[in-house]
Amino acid sequence: MNLLNDPFISTTQGKVSLKEILTSSQDYQLQYYFDETQLAMLQLLASLTTVVLKPTIVELKQYITQGVSAEQYDDCLAKVDTKWFEDDSFMQSKALSQSKVFSAPVCNLISGIESSGTVNASGLFSEMKQVENVCSDCIHVLNYNLHMNIKGDCFGSSGATGIRGGGAITTLIAARTLKSTILANTVAVDNFHKFASLSSDAEQSLMWEIPPHGDYFAAQEIGLERGLFALAYHISFQMDDKKISCDVCGRLSTKTVTAFQRTKYTGSYGSTKKGRDAGAGFWLHPYTPRNIKEDGTYAVCARDQHWQSWQELTSYVIGKETNKSSVKPAYIVNQYQEMDITDLTSLLIGGNIASQASIVGRVYDLYSMPATLSKNLIRITKVVEAGLEQKEKLSIAFNKLFGIGYDKNFVGGIKEQAMQRFVANAQQIIQQILLDVDRKEAAQLRRDAVVSLNKEAKQIFAAVQLKYQHDLPLFKALIKGEFVLHKQH
Repeated sequence: MNLLNDPFISTTQGKVSLKEILTSSQDYQLQYYFDETQLAMLQLLASLTTVVLKPTIVELKQYITQGVSAEQYDDCLAKVDTKWFEDDSFMQSKALSQSKVFSAPVCNLISGIESSGTVNASGLFSEMKQVENVCSDCIHVLNYNLHMNIKGDCFGSSGATGIRGGGAITTLIAARTLKSTILANTVAVDNFHKFASLSSDAEQSLMWEIPPHGDYFAAQEIGLERGLFALAYHISFQMDDKKISCDVCGRLSTKTVTAFQRTKYTGSYGSTKKGRDAGAGFWLHPYTPRNIKEDGTYAVCARDQHWQSWQELTSYVIGKETNKSSVKPAYIVNQYQEMDITDLTSLLIGGNIASQASIVGRVYDLYSMPATLSKNLIRITKVVEAGLEQKEKLSIAFNKLFGIGYDKNFVGGIKEQAMQRFVANAQQIIQQILLDVDRKEAAQLRRDAVVSLNKEAKQIFAAVQLKYQHDLPLFKALIKGEFVLHKQH
C-alpha cells in the first residue's frame, strides 16, 4: 500500500485514496472514532498533498478555486519518488543495532490513553482496551500523530520532543468540503521557503530516507517536506495476520497492529531547551502558532485543562503583541489571507491539553471566519474583546470576597470555580455569535457578544449568591460586587 496512490483514508463512503478526494466531485467525510485522529489526518493529508503538488502560491490558488484534475495529480505524482511512501517505509527509520528499544501497546499512539508508567501519567480514557487492534491503514496516521502531536513527557524518560514542540496547538483552515480543506492547508513551496528563511542547501530528503545526525538539528537546514514529516523516534510496528474490526476507523481488516517499538533520536530540535541553547532555532511549522520571546520561539500550547481557545482566537488570526512577547498566527493562516480567496471558511483549532505526563483535555473548536479572511477581521476582534471584558468584570465582582477576613484559599476557590464556568460557557456563546460574522457589522457583533456574555456572567454570579445567601459576610460581599456586572456595557 502506498499513501500517495492507494485507498487508506477512512470515510463515510469507505476507504478512498488521496487522489480520489482531490480529483473527485464527491464530498467525502472522514470517519474516525477519535477527534484527535481526525485532526492528525487533516494535517497528514495536507502535508501529503504538498509533497505531490509542490505548488507555488499562484498555482495553489488555482487548485483551490478551479480544482485538481486526475491528469494534473498524475503529472505531479510522476515527479515524486513514491517508494518512500510505501506502508513498510513511511515515517519509519531504523535505529542503530546497539540502541535501546522500547515497546508499547498500540493504544499509546492515541494520547488520550495512559501511555506511561510514571506517577503523573494519566489519560482521558479509563480503559486501554478501547484501542487494542489497529488496521494497517490507520497505523500511519497514528504514527504521524505520535511524532507531531503527542507530548514526549507522556512516554516518560523514553519520550522525545518532536519538531513542533510538546503539546502544540494546531490551527487549520476548514473549508466547505474535505477536498477544499486539504487544499487550503497545502503549503505553497515558494512562499514557505521565504517565510521560514531556509538555507539554499536545506536538506530536502525525508528523515526515513536520510536520518538526521548530530547533537541538534538546525532549523534552517530542514527543508519543507523533511520538516512536514520530521521524526522524533526510530519506529517499527508489530503486524499480525488476523481478522479484526479496527478500533480507530471501525473497518474490517485482515491485518492488525497491536504493538510498536521505538527508539528516540539522539539529537534535539529547537523546540527543546537543549536545542535552543545549542542555537538550533525553531522550525516554523506551517500549522503551528508561535510565541516569540526574548529567549527564543515557542509553539503555542493550551495552558491548562480550564483553558478555552476563544480567549486566544484573535492571536491565531491576527497576532498579539505584549511587552514581553508576541504571538504570531500559523503560516497556513497567513498564506490563506495572502491568496485573498472569497469563500466561507472556518478556523479549526485543535490539540492536546497536557500537564507533565498527563493528557487532561482536548481542544477541537471550529470558528466561522469572514468570507475573505484577509478582511473584516475586526469583527472577530470585537467579539473576543467583549468576552475578555466580561471575564474581567466578573473577576472584579468576585474580588470583593477577599476583604471580609475569610481564608483566602476558600474564597479564592469560590471565585476560581465561577470563572472556570464562565470561560467554558463563553466558548459556545462566542462560536454561535461568529456564525453571523459575514452578516453583521463589527459594532453589532460586539453588542450581541456583550449582551449574551454579560447575561451569562450575571447568571453565574447569581448562582453563587444563592448558594451563600445564608452566610451573611459572604452574601454582603457579593452584593457589593454585583454592581460591577450591572454597569452600562
